[in-house]
Amino acid sequence: MLTKDRFADVCRETTWNVKKFLDLIYIHSERDARGRQPRATLNPLTVLMAAAAWERFLSDLVGAASYPEDKWGDRGSSGLGRFEIPKAKRSDGQGGLSRPWEPDHLSPYLRQRGVINHDISDKWAAWLSFTWAGATPKSWLFVEYAQEPSVFRDVLKEVQKIRNGVAHLAFPQDFAAASESSYTWINNAQSITIQSGHARGLSAALLQLIDVSIVTVARSHGWPTEGCRLSAAWFRAKVPESDSRYAGTEFWGGQSLHRLRA
Repeated sequence: MLTKDRFADVCRETTWNVKKFLDLIYIHSERDARGRQPRATLNPLTVLMAAAAWERFLSDLVGAASYPEDKWGDRGSSGLGRFEIPKAKRSDGQGGLSRPWEPDHLSPYLRQRGVINHDISDKWAAWLSFTWAGATPKSWLFVEYAQEPSVFRDVLKEVQKIRNGVAHLAFPQDFAAASESSYTWINNAQSITIQSGHARGLSAALLQLIDVSIVTVARSHGWPTEGCRLSAAWFRAKVPESDSRYAGTEFWGGQSLHRLRA
């Protein structure tokens, strides 16, 4: 079963995984650059790592709730989760949102495994970006899942599409199928990449979903959230100088992100 200590293990692991995609944005931010240049490779990889952090968070929650004590041991959550992908065939063929990413599937899945006792998306709310200019996300809109679930599905679908596109670059035999399923990227860099602002906007969405989901799971069990959540500094328009890793960084183009009050 999911215990307070196991949940803390999952949250520590999640924090490190979030740092991986923030690190890529931080590297990209080290100096200004325009036009086609090698750092463009970081953009799709940033979204891939953000998607991986989200999936790994869900996987580790399920593992933490499912594994018997003798298998948990000293490893904590690392490597133990198994977020099962249903075998149902895709019907649309157009890069639709797969069931493990679909909130209507995700919530009952997590309830059945003792992770949470209500919908994981109950408190989902975020500042979402829908356009970009270079490295700057634009057209931010505050959206609550309870009011506009389709908007969150569209954002998750876009993350999934880019994540799949990166995987298909690694596995050329799948490229034909990828093209048929519309794994294409919109950019003006004249290369196989996405704009940095697009990558940052999608990463911002997942950062907010991870943190609000941590709070939702903790509250579901009556546990305090102190020490489990992602750093509040990463949600600021500019990371304060007190942050030892990213001091002074503007991850989100000057935009502050949504973070539930404790």
